[in-house]
Order: sequence, then C-alpha cells, then structure tokens
Amino acid sequence: MPNFSHGEVIEAVFRRTRVTVGLMTAAKLLSAVEPVIRYQRERFHGAAGVKPGSMRYELGIQQREDALHRLVDVWAMGEAAASLGFAAARIFDELEPLEKQKNALMKQLGVSGKRAVLKALQESEQRAIELLGLAADDPRREALAADPMVDFVLKDSEADVLCPATKLWNTGVGANMMREAVSLMGGYGITEDCPGFLANKWMDAQLEATYEGPEAVQRRQLTITMTREVFLAQFRAWIAEMRRIAGVHPGTGACTLASAMEMWQWALAYLQRTSDPAGNKLYHGQRQGVTFALADALCWLVASRCQILDVLELEARGGDDAVAAEGLAGTVQFLSDLAHVQAARAAGEVSRICAELVFGYNLHPAWNEEGGKHCFTTQELDELEETMPGISAFAVDVVGANGGHPPKAGPCAGCAGAGEFQRMQNKLCTCLSGSRLAKDRAADTVSSVMIPEALDYPA
Repeated sequence: MPNFSHGEVIEAVFRRTRVTVGLMTAAKLLSAVEPVIRYQRERFHGAAGVKPGSMRYELGIQQREDALHRLVDVWAMGEAAASLGFAAARIFDELEPLEKQKNALMKQLGVSGKRAVLKALQESEQRAIELLGLAADDPRREALAADPMVDFVLKDSEADVLCPATKLWNTGVGANMMREAVSLMGGYGITEDCPGFLANKWMDAQLEATYEGPEAVQRRQLTITMTREVFLAQFRAWIAEMRRIAGVHPGTGACTLASAMEMWQWALAYLQRTSDPAGNKLYHGQRQGVTFALADALCWLVASRCQILDVLELEARGGDDAVAAEGLAGTVQFLSDLAHVQAARAAGEVSRICAELVFGYNLHPAWNEEGGKHCFTTQELDELEETMPGISAFAVDVVGANGGHPPKAGPCAGCAGAGEFQRMQNKLCTCLSGSRLAKDRAADTVSSVMIPEALDYPA
C-alpha cells in the first residue's frame, strides 16, 4: 500500500523541481555574456585603416558606455538569479534530513494528517521566533539552535519563500533580461547564425516561466508564506544581517538593500492594517493587485541578498580553491560591483512598487470644500506676511478670494499615516550613493575581460 497520497507526491515534486527550472534560466543569462562580448568587439572594428591594437579595433562597440552598462545589467541579473537558485537548492538539501526527523517524531507521537502536524509544530515555531529575537551572546541561543524541530521550522519557512521566488523571479524577470541580451546583438541576435543561440534561449526562457505552474501560482504561494510570523522574524534578522555586512563590506550594496528591505516590511504591515476608501481591506487574498505586487517586490530583495552572501562566501573561501585563488581580489571586487548594481536595481523596483501601493489607494483631493480646507487663502497669507515675512514662498496651494486655484487636479495629496514611508524613501534615495560608480567600474572591467579566441561550443 502506498504511504503517501497522490497530492503529497505531487506537492513534493512540484516544490523541488521549480528550483531547477529557475536555474536553467539563470544559466542562459550567464551564458549570454561571452557571445555578446565577442560580438561587440569583433563586429565594429571601424574603417579599413583602423589597425589592430588600437582601441577602436580591439573594443569595437564596447567603446560606448551604453553597450557596457546594458551588458553589466545582464551579467548582474544572471549572478543574482544563480545565487537565488542555488540558495534554494541548498536549503532543500539541508531540509531533507530534518524533514525525515520531523516525520519520525510525529509518528512516534501519534500525530497524523496535515492539519494535526501543523498544529503540533506551532510550539516549535514560537521557539524559532524566540531564537531569532535573541542577542548573539544570549545563553539561551545554544539550546534553541540545537533543537532539530526549531531548525526544521526555520529552514522550511525559508524554503517556502525561496522556492517560489526562484521560479517566479528567475524565469519572469530573467526572460525579460534575455530579451535585453538578444537586443545587444542587434538584428543578428534573432538569426540562427547568432553565436550562443541567444534567440533560442530567449524563447526557452519564456517557456520556462510557465513550467511547474505559471507565475500566478508562485505569487499566490508567496502571498501566504511571506506573511507567516516565522518568516517575518527571519526577514527582520536578514535586515540586521545586511546592516552588519554593510559596515564591513560597504561596496556590496548591502546598505542599500537593507533600506529597501525595511521599506518593504513597513509597506506590508501598513497594507495589512489599512483599507481603501470603500472600507475594503487592502491586503486580502482577493486583492491580488496588492498581494501579488508585494510578492514581486520581495523576490527582488531575496535575490539580491543571496548574491551579496555569495560574494562574501567567495571572498572567505576562494583562496582554498586553486582556480579561484588566482586573481581573487579582482574577481571579488568585480562581483561586489555587480552585487551593488543589482541591489540598486532591486531598491528601485521595491520603492516603485511600494509607493504605488501605499499611496495609490488614497483618493486624490479635489478643489471642493473638503479638499480646500487645508489650503491657504490669499487673505490669510497677506496677514501672515506681516508677522512672518516670506511665508508665502512656502505655500503650495493657495485659493484666491474668488475661488481661483492653481491649474491642477486638486490640492497636493498629503501623506497622513504614511509619513514614515516618505522618510524611508528619502533615506533609500541617498543609500543609492556609489551604485553608479560601481556600475562604471564593472563596465570598465567588462571592457577588459578576457574571453577565448574561439567559441567553445558548436556553431
């Protein structure tokens, strides 16, 4: 007799195989880099009189900043996608023996059925949250960290987010970025003669976005798993982790990412407790315009975090590998710049998405009695000028004696209840300092990177 139902078997396969599909798209992005470099250098040598060894002859179109910057974006996205995919694969490797321990313990306790198991795990979830909230030197950490059930809960929570995020972000955003790689080859990119088969990879990447469930399935799972108490406690720990990394490795973009993570966390809490003008709850299973958008934003964050952690892992252990040790410092610097570029891109996407959600469900004030009651009148300003000269320069919306007003939809919208969001958004803007300098450095490195003289795959 089978020990598992059909649904349980399908769930186990579906859960793990999505990671592989996401990694397939990441591999396509990274494999596009060499053909693009080769094309940019070899196709634009210039006039017949241009001699080998000259910058025009050796670099071709890579003399232009646009070509290099766009290729840096492709490369950075590929690295982030690979880091996210491999992080998800590793967490499943670690989770498998813990899952067997958990199943054996549940059987020993006589607990069967999905609902009963979830109920039995609630105590372990609280212990996991307690562990995440303890200081590094707290003596209670050792006992909690050694508890296999606590370890299972933490890894299961992380896997429930990383797995759909890998499938959603790698294939969805990755397919769009593959299109960018194809466009860097010009019209040559969609021909059968294009080195690297980029047109085929672009097509396959779009198909991969539908494998193992379309994007809506992944977003739906994320809207549930990303709001669980255990994951939110993990997310807070990730923010603190990025802050610590930023203090030691500021060039990775960890500070930018931490600020973006704080913004996402605040926006989620705000939307969970806020309603629209009709009184309907904003964060709700049926409000997918809210929940799905936040899931997309989270994917940008977790991918960038995994990329930064991989750069630090390479720096710490690369010297032990004979291949990686050669030129390790330069490699780490380049990959740090790519991580910084990707963190800035992730921060921009998160800021855009969260701003739309936080402010987009508010009614814009109109030029009526309700909308105009917070506006100055010309008479009020004239009176205030007598005691506070210059105050009229700071008045944005002024209503005239005859009811006249500036030619726009209504008075400027306020930020009642969301002032903290604007503060975080301003902070995030300044956290982008240095990201474009990192992109310039990465572009300069790309222009000098060595590639094989001949293709190492069939034409």
